[in-house]
Amino acid sequence: MKTSNRILLSFGFLPAVWFLLFVSIAGSLVPRYSSVAQQASELTLVAGAPRSLVDVAALGVGLFLAIFAVGLWRASSRPIAFGALAWALFGLSMASNGIWIMGSPMHGAYGLGLIVMVAPALAALETIGLAADDSIYWITGVVSFLGIVYFWLNTLGYDPALYRGLTQRIYACLTLLWPAWAAYRLLYGTTSSRPTHDDQIQLSAVPPA
Repeated sequence: MKTSNRILLSFGFLPAVWFLLFVSIAGSLVPRYSSVAQQASELTLVAGAPRSLVDVAALGVGLFLAIFAVGLWRASSRPIAFGALAWALFGLSMASNGIWIMGSPMHGAYGLGLIVMVAPALAALETIGLAADDSIYWITGVVSFLGIVYFWLNTLGYDPALYRGLTQRIYACLTLLWPAWAAYRLLYGTTSSRPTHDDQIQLSAVPPA
């Protein structure tokens, strides 16, 4: 794997830590804000809250996911990698959270973030190096399934009101840790014997004997 692609994939380690760091700092600076009961985006509605920290959290996560998605695409052997595209679109929806406040239809880019429910599964299916073993099956399956459950609870209003912030942070951690785990597998784990996109380009440049 080329060094440039290793760098791109390494951005998958950043989203979860970046999100929790800035959101936690912002929440701790607002005495009347509860990280357990209130979602991170609600900080954008609190007068006097350090919105810039919340914006940095969302914009950073969006940027890191988009860069990671390019690495996923390059690690595949496909002209179009739908898993990588899904992660890039989710990154776009996250970045929009740092531009528009909660309540605006552009906050979350009109629900574009829902694509994260299928992003892990699609990426695991089509990315070279994410071989179909038990760990990939279980981790990807759990993350995708919990995404469906979490959004279902939110849509129907069943997410416990006193713990909406906690459930959001737990789900966000699980979702944003998938890129970190995938990056680790691609960079340091067992890789597939199939040629990568970069390998195919290099092989095509070798003249026949």
